[in-house]
Amino acid sequence: MKGKNTARLIIACLFSLFLCLYITQALGYYEFTNYKKTTLTTKGIEKFEQDIKEGKKIDAKDYIEEEKNYNNLLSRTSLTISNTIEKTFNTLMNAFFNELSKVTT
Repeated sequence: MKGKNTARLIIACLFSLFLCLYITQALGYYEFTNYKKTTLTTKGIEKFEQDIKEGKKIDAKDYIEEEKNYNNLLSRTSLTISNTIEKTFNTLMNAFFNELSKVTT
């Protein structure tokens, strides 16, 4: 009985950790996609408009800021752990439902 409760606790902790990491990763991705949509800053727009008025040759690379890389060891590690937990959970759930379908048919 004690081993059964311990296993349930471990599975519950891993599932909670997976959910937390997944949500964190998902929210960060959403912010990053919004950042990519707004790469032209106010200064870039002003420079672009000034160059058009002056009749200069226009190149989009001159007006877009380079993307900053915010990855660090913690974010890479937590994403790796999250992906590993996700793959393991999917495998276990697929096996569980396959066995369940065999039993019911």
